[in-house]
Amino acid sequence: MIAALSMGVEEEYLVADAVTRQPLAAGAAIVEQLSDVDFHREFAATQAEFATPVCSDLASLHRELDRGRTALAGAARGHGALLVASGTPPLGRAGPPPVTAKPRYQNMAAVYGALAEDQGVCGCHVHIGVPDADHAIRASNHVRLWLPALLVLGANSPFFDGRDTGHASWRTAIWSRWPVCGVPPRFHGAAAYDDLVARLISAEVITDPGMVYFYVRPSRHAPTVEVRVADVAATVEEALLQAALTRALVSTALVITPRDGPPDVVLRIACARAAAAGLDGRCLDAASGRPCTGWELVEDLVAHVRPALRDVGDLAFVEHCLAWLRKSGGGAARQRQVLGETGDLRAVVDRFSVPVPGSG
Repeated sequence: MIAALSMGVEEEYLVADAVTRQPLAAGAAIVEQLSDVDFHREFAATQAEFATPVCSDLASLHRELDRGRTALAGAARGHGALLVASGTPPLGRAGPPPVTAKPRYQNMAAVYGALAEDQGVCGCHVHIGVPDADHAIRASNHVRLWLPALLVLGANSPFFDGRDTGHASWRTAIWSRWPVCGVPPRFHGAAAYDDLVARLISAEVITDPGMVYFYVRPSRHAPTVEVRVADVAATVEEALLQAALTRALVSTALVITPRDGPPDVVLRIACARAAAAGLDGRCLDAASGRPCTGWELVEDLVAHVRPALRDVGDLAFVEHCLAWLRKSGGGAARQRQVLGETGDLRAVVDRFSVPVPGSG
């Protein structure tokens, strides 16, 4: 029996003007309207974030995600805005500028100049509880092998500034501009990770430990491992799917013998290919070096973690959600479907906006 690990999710959302559907710099005002500490300002003024409390099961995580999305969407409506669950803005550019009025963010913008432009992109970050930092590194070393599958499953940003980028996750391309980002190396322990972070800060590659934007990393604030490879999910259920699969991966990592896996460069290429291709496109199986579909990556992942999913009672939900995705398509495919049906990117913004109960 694999014990159930705690989990939490951070979701970043775009704030869009309800009339123009363009990004609107109202994120701080929306968050400040909500006194709950679980709501946060983000790097760009056109973003807002919700972080769930620690949860022990998918049912409680579902309730929290519903609560966060509903509260933010309601507050946004009061500012003439929509809360959009898309990794990039279909219309316009999310910035910065403007940068949120927070010293850390303003310093980052000053240090990195134009590199910081357009970094108002939105991800889904999953935290899984682990005993300590060394266990977080052990989990990271294992999860990194499966990052292409999690990425392709969470791809939800095909449009940017009024055009189709040709990618399923354009957010991944924009985010990869930061100096320390992407697939992490394999670390021998927490001390090796901390040593690298200290060297990066000393060399002024990054301004603080929070700028280690690896797709999987030990959390700075809690005894968790954080997986941050997916775009913000279009639906709560898709966010739960990321959480369930990530928890199963971490659970599996803590009970199996670690292995090295493919070279880092192959994993990086596989992630880049997944971001471009999406679930139905042509991806790269990093383990074999052979072409495959995005769905084949997901199938291999589910087969790998099936015992962990079964032991905590998450398998039925995962299978149900995947069956729905096979029928309906992933976030990127559904965004493109809306555009194909309407010919209007404003309709994409509307369809991927979080609904406000009672708004009709």
